Amino acid sequence: MVMLDTGTRVGKIYAQALFELADSAGAVDTVKENLDFLAVITAQQRDFAAMLSFPWFPDEDKQLLTNKIFSGRLADLTLDFLMVVIKHDRSGFLPHIAERYNELWEAHYGYCPVSVTLSKQMNDDEIKKLYADIATVIKKRVKLEINIDPSIIGGITIRYGDKVIDNTVRTRLRQVVKATTNPLNK
Repeated sequence: MVMLDTGTRVGKIYAQALFELADSAGAVDTVKENLDFLAVITAQQRDFAAMLSFPWFPDEDKQLLTNKIFSGRLADLTLDFLMVVIKHDRSGFLPHIAERYNELWEAHYGYCPVSVTLSKQMNDDEIKKLYADIATVIKKRVKLEINIDPSIIGGITIRYGDKVIDNTVRTRLRQVVKATTNPLNK
């Protein structure tokens, strides 16, 4: 059994609750936009993020300040959720919550995470074509993650779900060597 760290567990629980509330309110997209906005703010404004985490700063003051800053900028549902997060001293987990909420949002809209490893960076047109080709083959919306690994020499590795398609030069060379050195081929 895999043990999840605290941030992952808390993020999963809170994001699931928020997603269910947003879904029933028809606000899934609005809440996603709000969480993305909050993620940017907390990343750029380290003082704000630190203030939310200070144990000696009363929760009521944190909530009052947060309400003052975000009232009118966030949907009521998101702002209410943020107040609950602050009240339960979970504001340090906001990045985990936002990350998990985004995963739920992607699943809600049928996105499939696909990881591609290449030997070198592709240009924008090549990426668009690759994206379209993969989406056509798997018949789903694709959330494409591109990794660069010069050690694969050339070719591509595609990971999606529990499938791995390894069409790298390194793998093809290994297959050729194995086939030519296999005693059954002689």
